[in-house]
Amino acid sequence: MNQKLIDNLEFVHSRLKWLSKDRKIVLPHHKTFDLVDELMDKVSESIDIAKK
Repeated sequence: MNQKLIDNLEFVHSRLKWLSKDRKIVLPHHKTFDLVDELMDKVSESIDIAKK
């Protein structure tokens, strides 16, 4: 599997922990929105890699 795709998936996995019920801290709204934007970018990039 492509290393960039693996890196993206690991990034998404780690950041989803920040949004899960088991998180240790509560993120402010603006940070949550920024995090979701980052995750969407990584997923889009991963989709492009998978299509190639």
